[in-house]
Amino acid sequence: MKIYGPVPSRRFGLSLGVDLLPHKTCPFDCLYCQLGVTDCLTATTDAFFSIDDVLADVEEALADGPDPDVITFAGSGEPTLYRPLDELIDGLRELSDIPLLLITNSALLWQQEVARAVHKMDILAPSLDAGDQAMFERVNRPHPEITFEKMVRGLREITGSFSGEIRLEVMLIRDVNDDEKSMRAIADVVETIRADQIDLNTPVRPAMPERGALPCSEEVLDRALEIFGPRARSIGVFDKRTRPAGKPHRFTDGDKDIREMLLRRPCTLAEIVASLGRSPAEVEQSLERLMQAGFIAVRSGQDGTYYHAPTANPTLLR
Repeated sequence: MKIYGPVPSRRFGLSLGVDLLPHKTCPFDCLYCQLGVTDCLTATTDAFFSIDDVLADVEEALADGPDPDVITFAGSGEPTLYRPLDELIDGLRELSDIPLLLITNSALLWQQEVARAVHKMDILAPSLDAGDQAMFERVNRPHPEITFEKMVRGLREITGSFSGEIRLEVMLIRDVNDDEKSMRAIADVVETIRADQIDLNTPVRPAMPERGALPCSEEVLDRALEIFGPRARSIGVFDKRTRPAGKPHRFTDGDKDIREMLLRRPCTLAEIVASLGRSPAEVEQSLERLMQAGFIAVRSGQDGTYYHAPTANPTLLR
């Protein structure tokens, strides 16, 4: 269990991340996951860490400041696998009135105990990357217990009764689900789901290149905006405009080390981790901050996705 941040998020402002799972414990083994292969493919919920420990760590993080815009459940796997999520939310409500955000792959929303917890959130950010069973299996690689029909049914039921804000995410992958037919199939399903906003994404962060999870083109993202309609926006291209308004970047020594490394040569996530001796999760957080500030960018090579630092960018002062 880990607490991250608060750090800037390109979707939700300044976020305090709560990671409730062992590394890569998930009902999916998604083609595009930047954390790599799922270590534990499961659809069974569990109490991986004690509620008291989680609450104590969150309380400490909130005391250190600054105040986040949201407390986010996400991280090393699917947060709805945490069995006492319902009770944890009640405990967090006693600590703070900061809005609670759930980022979920939608796999378990059909389960009654999960649905009960989800309804206590303020913001729901589910994902949908396929329009039928075949594409669902190709992109999300689900646990055998989870079918496309079951997942979509749970997503419809939850969004139909959820009282808070809903931000649906769709991940578009080059030459996998970014063709006209596949995007229209997803859009048809989305039309049956209540969502205040549809965030169209593409794998700009590192995934395993051997799986072929590469970012689609800006032209495809533009076409997707037309297909998904007025609720849609593209979040799949990082630039300076993605920085949350009014939120100063708080750079660490680790952030500066990474940028200095990338000024010398482009690197993959694995190369940065190996060179600096930091965990993949810590490096991901640094890369997120640097990308949102416009200090680094990503590009696809023949053997993977690379980060690089344009030399025209200014020096990190904070």
